[in-house]
Amino acid sequence: MGLVAVYRGHCLIVIVAPEIKYVKIIEMPFIIEALYLIFISLIFVTIDLNNYSGKCMVNLDKQKKMQALIIIISHHIIATLANFGWLFSSKIILILFCVTIVSIIIHWMINGNKCLATQKLNTLCDFPDDHYFPDFFYIIGLKKYDFWNRWGSYLFYIVVLLIGLYRLFTF
Repeated sequence: MGLVAVYRGHCLIVIVAPEIKYVKIIEMPFIIEALYLIFISLIFVTIDLNNYSGKCMVNLDKQKKMQALIIIISHHIIATLANFGWLFSSKIILILFCVTIVSIIIHWMINGNKCLATQKLNTLCDFPDDHYFPDFFYIIGLKKYDFWNRWGSYLFYIVVLLIGLYRLFTF
């Protein structure tokens, strides 16, 4: 059972679960923004499967195809959150964004500036080690520049992390 209410200009969903005896309030902007995030991610998954990683999927057995698909979808969701999360207004998404950015930067520093998901997909698809993940920056052509791959991506993520933190603590 549920109820929709308006509180301080936000549309809220109040979920009442009688068997658990609790009330949970979810701000609609989070739900809508999460759906936008997933939708944008699925656009990138479609582009990836049609133009890049999908070419290797034809030759994989059923289990490896499923592994590759899980890696591709989850990787695009994480990349979309990392690249565009600072544009959202939901506190939950901004927190997830900040945690994701810090985790990505630490992961890259520990793993020699390489992404484990990209490495795993490259192994599954028999792509060369220097094959890049086709995210937004690959599609617009930034990953072809050495500066972007060495320092530009770090600089971008630090700047948007600062913007995300500012937005998190001021809105």
